[in-house]
Amino acid sequence: MWVEFGLHHRDFWDITIREYSLIIGARRKAKDAEVQAQRVLNQELGTMIQFAFHDPKNMPDFAKAGETGPRSKPMSNQEARAKLHAYFSSVAAQANS
Repeated sequence: MWVEFGLHHRDFWDITIREYSLIIGARRKAKDAEVQAQRVLNQELGTMIQFAFHDPKNMPDFAKAGETGPRSKPMSNQEARAKLHAYFSSVAAQANS
């Protein structure tokens, strides 16, 4: 399985069982997400083909559906650290109660 995910066999012996489990789990999730994205694209393509063949005048505009609103500005490092600190503080408080 290690090699199936594109990882070199020499690197296998330098990691712990926990690291192996994390790496394989992450690779599996990434592969599942890739397959799910492909399924969504296939479904959209099928819908477009169906409209193009049966009812081309009422074909939905998928270009508008993919548009998103304006992006917010990126956080500064100080803001990101403050948010992370607040998150870990709340997790610690929940664990202690």
